[in-house]
Amino acid sequence: MGSGYINCNILKKTYSVFKSIVDDSLTEVTADMLNGATSISSNAFFSCANLTSVEIPSSVTSIGSYAFEYCRNLTNITIPNSVTNIGSEAFSNCSALTSIVIPSSVTSINYRTFSSCSALSSVTIPSSVTRMQGYVFNYCTSLASITIPNSVKSIGDGAFQSCTSLTSITIPSNVTWIGSSVFNSCSVLTSVTIEATAPPTLGTNVFNGTSENLVIYVPAGSVDAYKAATNWSTYASKIQAIPST
Repeated sequence: MGSGYINCNILKKTYSVFKSIVDDSLTEVTADMLNGATSISSNAFFSCANLTSVEIPSSVTSIGSYAFEYCRNLTNITIPNSVTNIGSEAFSNCSALTSIVIPSSVTSINYRTFSSCSALSSVTIPSSVTRMQGYVFNYCTSLASITIPNSVKSIGDGAFQSCTSLTSITIPSNVTWIGSSVFNSCSVLTSVTIEATAPPTLGTNVFNGTSENLVIYVPAGSVDAYKAATNWSTYASKIQAIPST
């Protein structure tokens, strides 16, 4: 750890909420430093420019909004399964973060949680997640692939907007709602597979700005239904049956 510090007067085992006052030169946060805290408050490490590594202890159950936003040198963070909620924009603009494992205790990925994490190339979403809110991964320009678990039921507006390295994606069968502009400006996206038999509710401009060679694959018996469905009809010429194996 560098010369930075966390104000230990407000970080005691008897305190249930971590409210940090952090020196800008802080480079590392260990589990011991947060021992006894049950939550990391909003803005706790906002814009800690030199912070590179964070290990969150199992006593913590929630991470507040903007907690690590603009920590531009953060490359490594460990989130334990005790965490059930990660607030909006908690890791937004962490431009050096390359991978993230979302713990299996989380059920919703909140608004802009990982927005503009431009180096993020590996994301593990657990099967506990049922909802992906708006703009969760937009401008994650290094994200070339991602697996959405079958537990997910809704994908919010702009969730993958401007993910300019994303080439293909599968939307699992339990998804019933896909928001507006979800894949807008995903310029190299050439393959989207939708596994639901009934066309999910689709917002506007979902596939605008994708590759001109984009193919939207849907179940063979549902091609006509997709081509006729609201907003899906805009992309009728791109809709084909999932190839038989």
